Amino acid sequence: MKKTVLSLMAAAAFSVQAAELASFPEVADAVSHGQVLSFVWSVKNCVSEMPLPDVTTSIQPNAIMLIAGQLVTASDRHFTLNDPFLPGTPAFGYSKFELTADGKAALKITLMRAADYSKVKEYSIQCHLGNGLNIFTAG
Repeated sequence: MKKTVLSLMAAAAFSVQAAELASFPEVADAVSHGQVLSFVWSVKNCVSEMPLPDVTTSIQPNAIMLIAGQLVTASDRHFTLNDPFLPGTPAFGYSKFELTADGKAALKITLMRAADYSKVKEYSIQCHLGNGLNIFTAG
């Protein structure tokens, strides 16, 4: 009996797949239904005022909001010891994500020292949904 239950649980776990949200209306609908979203940024496919590394990052934001059906905004704060701008120094990275109804995406990053929250660096990255930014939800 235990083997049967465990087999069913394992099958259920493997049947859950991430579904890509390919348009703003799909993302807005997912937000309005409280679905957990993952933002996957392929940084090299974006543009910025600074050189961008060949990095892909996946983030599940702490908070997501749909504003007037035209803007999805989200944010995340994380602790790090490995930021390239402050190697070996405790720091917080605050990320603000914006997706507009026309598919334009922006990632604004503020790096702060953990000891006093003083700003070290701010920069932004721009791209488009489907090219530089992909958004997924659990199936």
